[in-house]
Amino acid sequence: MGSSWCRANRIGSLGQGALFAVLSTLVFSACSLDAGRSPDMGSASARGIERTAISAHERILQSYGGVYEDAALAGYVGGVIERLARHDGLSTRPYDLTILNSPLANAMALSDGRVYLTRGMLAHLNDEAALAAVLAHEMAHVSAGHIASRRDVASDIALLDSLVGDLVGLDDRAGLLSRTGLLAGYSRLQESDADRLAVTYLDEAGYDPLAVSDVLAVMNAYTKYRAGQMDTALWAAPAGWSANHPDTQDRARRTAERAHGLHLSGQPKQRAQARYMAAINGLLYGTSKEQGFVRGNRFVHLVEGVHFEVPDTFQLFIAGDVVWAFGPDKVIAKFDRHDVERELGALSYLTNDWAGSLVLQDVRQFDVDGLPGASAWMRFQGLNTLAAVVIARPGKAYRFLIGVPPQIGDKYHDEIQKIVTSFGLVDEKDANTGPLQIGILETSGRERMSDIAKRLQLNGESEALFYLINGRQAEDQVPAGTLLKRIEEGSPR
Repeated sequence: MGSSWCRANRIGSLGQGALFAVLSTLVFSACSLDAGRSPDMGSASARGIERTAISAHERILQSYGGVYEDAALAGYVGGVIERLARHDGLSTRPYDLTILNSPLANAMALSDGRVYLTRGMLAHLNDEAALAAVLAHEMAHVSAGHIASRRDVASDIALLDSLVGDLVGLDDRAGLLSRTGLLAGYSRLQESDADRLAVTYLDEAGYDPLAVSDVLAVMNAYTKYRAGQMDTALWAAPAGWSANHPDTQDRARRTAERAHGLHLSGQPKQRAQARYMAAINGLLYGTSKEQGFVRGNRFVHLVEGVHFEVPDTFQLFIAGDVVWAFGPDKVIAKFDRHDVERELGALSYLTNDWAGSLVLQDVRQFDVDGLPGASAWMRFQGLNTLAAVVIARPGKAYRFLIGVPPQIGDKYHDEIQKIVTSFGLVDEKDANTGPLQIGILETSGRERMSDIAKRLQLNGESEALFYLINGRQAEDQVPAGTLLKRIEEGSPR
């Protein structure tokens, strides 16, 4: 976990408006591209464009968890790109694939032909034609020259570092990448143009062109699902998607009409579900061990060897290297880790370093799970805020920043204290906690999706995710031999 405190006063931002704006973009970021040449930028040297692409590539890797290392999967997806690239409109440049280690469903491309796909996107697709549709859409942006109009890439990168460093931590950059600065959203016209081209590319490559509209429908469902989570957690209507992208339902309808009206090339139109499901079987789902895991109201980080819990009325979210907890009445908590000098104690770190520039009240020392800690209350960004730190081992400070609107008073005092005192080293309760993965099952007879979910003992959140990742509704009937995905505990490859 990295440092994420503001440059201004060393205490990280807890502002709810800024927090929501950034976190919502983590959900609603869509295909994006680099700030290369644009009509109002004039001429740019090939060397300058190459430097821009390299900077964009490095920034994307930093912001989306780096490369997802799976040679077989990368080879499979690369083969689909090669098949699409035989189209006359795509064959004039090489395309380079990177699968990103991010649970967010997203895809993007750079103007030099680099194509990016997150493992989160792969988890929400259901056949090879859908995969081809996503790739064709991104390749269409490249071939059509849909370059974002940005004035200065270097200043955009500086702005990105400044904004995100102050708001949510230097590793939580994925949303801002696609909304501001380095990566800017496409226009509605460009998105529609890419949809149209993707239909043509799929048809000529022998894939079912209706997969383009199917993917848009899946992403519409994904957006609504994630928006519901954010609405519940952040007490506000999530924004961002409609501002930068045409409505996905409308795009799906129009794209389906184009596919139906297309003069088909006469080749057999493939969906290739079995091949796709075999390729993603065992795919990592959700956060990685480096970020830690949320299981209900418990956060467990096996690499760091720590855990904590929040009350059942709170929701936990992992964003980069920060864990957020959102409670009732707009109570908000932030947890992260900071490297400190090995000899530094909890109280000294709290009062002299982390919150040294603020007026502290009720300063206390305590032990939790045999570990030394210190806490203090303060007024911070309009909230009554508890800052607590626990030194779990020399040089490792684990920090809670919990804000309460002043009009709430002491209503949640006990719950807040329990969050801090629940912190401890991993124990036998955490022994079986591990990463989630995508598993594949085959239906033996015609069944309703809700009946399959019941048979798998899914309910609540797990049932909703089951429908989401399979692109189906609870009442849908699926025939015998249908391949479906499920999320399961395991050891992803």
